[in-house]
Amino acid sequence: MPEQTYVFLDFDDTLCDMAEHRLQLVHELAGLLSEEYGGAEDEWAPVLAPTLAASLIGYREEFVGRPLAGFNRWITEERARVAREIFEAKGIAIPPDTDIGALAARLQFEALTACNASFPNAEEALRELFDMGVRAQLASSQESEYLLAALIGAGIESYTESKFGPDLVDCAKEGPVYYRRILEACGIGPAQAIVVDDQPECLDWAEEAGAKVIQARLKPDSPEQQFPMSISDLSELPAAVRKLAGIES
Repeated sequence: MPEQTYVFLDFDDTLCDMAEHRLQLVHELAGLLSEEYGGAEDEWAPVLAPTLAASLIGYREEFVGRPLAGFNRWITEERARVAREIFEAKGIAIPPDTDIGALAARLQFEALTACNASFPNAEEALRELFDMGVRAQLASSQESEYLLAALIGAGIESYTESKFGPDLVDCAKEGPVYYRRILEACGIGPAQAIVVDDQPECLDWAEEAGAKVIQARLKPDSPEQQFPMSISDLSELPAAVRKLAGIES
C-alpha cells in the first residue's frame, strides 16, 4: 500500500494574491478600529499600512539566516508592539488593564475572516486533493492563527489540516530546518511530502529537507521557472501532485 501523501502549501502568492490580500486586510482593520475607537476609516488606513509593512521588515531582520532565533517570543512581542504603535500614532490611550496583544490578535482574526484574495480554482484544487486522499497542510511564514482566519475568509479552511505557522514549531520559515520540523510534527518522512511554494529559495530548502516540490507561478511577475514541476494555475495542482506522488487517476 503506498504511503500517505502530504502536501504543504504556502499561503502568500501560492493560495492567495499577497498584495491584494494586504490591501483588504488594511481596509478591514481600519473599519474595525473606526467602529471601536472612532475616527474615519481613511484616517486609520495611512497609519496601518506602513506599520504593518515595517513589521515584515522586522521579521526579516530578526530571522533571515537565523530560523531558530525564537519566533514565538518575537511574534508575541511584535504583535503588542505594532498595536501600541498604531494607537500612539492616532493619539488614543489604551486602558492600562488592556491585554494589548490579545486585542491585536482579535482584531487581526476578525479582519482576516472578512478577506478573500484567493487565486482562481483554489477551492476546486483543494477539494480534489481531499477527494484524492491527500492531506493538505499549510507551510507559511504567517503564524497559525493568521492562516486559520485567512483560510476561513477564503472559504477553504475545511480542506486543510495543520496550519504551519512558524509558531507551531517555534522556527521561522528561513531554512531547511523549518521543513524538517513540520515533517517531524506530522510524523512523516520526507518521501511523503510535497511542498508547493512561489519562492524558489523556499523550494530549495524543502528539497534539502528531502521533500518533492512544485513551483507555483501564478502571477505575471512570478520568478522564472527553476524546478521541473511548475504550475501557472491552481487547477493544475492535483495533476502535478498525482504525478509526483505516483497516484493513479
